[in-house]
Amino acid sequence: MEILSKAKELGTMIGTSEQMSSFKKWEADLERDHKARAILREYQTLQTEMVRAAHEDAEKEILDQIKEKLVVKFDEVSNCDITRNYLESKDKLDNLIKKVNDVLVYSITGDDPCSQEKCGSCGGGCG
Repeated sequence: MEILSKAKELGTMIGTSEQMSSFKKWEADLERDHKARAILREYQTLQTEMVRAAHEDAEKEILDQIKEKLVVKFDEVSNCDITRNYLESKDKLDNLIKKVNDVLVYSITGDDPCSQEKCGSCGGGCG
């Protein structure tokens, strides 16, 4: 079936893209570096804790404490080449896949997923 053949071709192109290559490189570096993995894991745990506290309408003081810890941990993530580059490469790959999906949706439905009316719901990636 030609559709599946084209889907496989698209998957291969994504799999060999610069974004995927960069992501795989930094993902492998992250896997080899225990300290970087721990920093990232701690940051993600704090993010989850913040979301949970916000959903549970925690007191402002508790939210402020978690936010303060998040800021400190984010600085640690940003100062570590491996975690920073891993997250940046993941973001670039995610953006590529989102753009591909947007093109597919537009091609199928004719609805622009990032039109002027909907801009802001996509994180400002229009254009």
